[in-house]
Amino acid sequence: MKNILTIIAVIITANLFAQSHEIIKHNGEKLEVNFIKAENNLIYYSIPSSTEEQKISKHAVAQLNTKSTNSSKTISKKIQLTQKSDHKKVIILKESETIGLNKSEMITGFIGKVKGQPYYELNKLIENSLQQKAAINGAPFIVLVSKDPENLKAITYTY
Repeated sequence: MKNILTIIAVIITANLFAQSHEIIKHNGEKLEVNFIKAENNLIYYSIPSSTEEQKISKHAVAQLNTKSTNSSKTISKKIQLTQKSDHKKVIILKESETIGLNKSEMITGFIGKVKGQPYYELNKLIENSLQQKAAINGAPFIVLVSKDPENLKAITYTY
C-alpha cells in the first residue's frame, strides 16, 4: 500500500514541477506545453493542465521556447517554394509524421516505365515527378499513396 501511495504522490508532484515551454508553429500559432521528448520526426508534449501525451510533427514547429531559462531552440526552417526547380526541397513524409500539418490536395501522375529499368531508378523517377507537381502547387510536403508507375498518387501537406 505504501508503494502505491508513493507512486501516486510522485506522479502528481512531477506534473507540478514540470518545465513550461512554448511551441511556435510555422503558421504563427503558439502552444503552451510541457515538452517531453523529440524523436522520429515528432515532438511529444503535454498540455500543462493534463498528463495526456500528445505529439506534433517537427516539420510543423518553428521554435521551442523554454520559459524557465528564456532560451529558444529552432526545430525546423520553413520551406518556401517559388518555382518548379524547388522540387528538391519537397519532403516525402510518412502519414504518421504529418500531425500538425494541413492536408492540401491529392496529386496524380504517370511515369513511362522502360523495360529492364532498375527498381531504384524507377522509384527515384516516381518521387521526383510527384515532388515537381507538389512544388508547382506550393506544397512543401507529400505522403506517397500509390507508387504504381501508371497511377502515381500523393497527398500534399502545407503549414
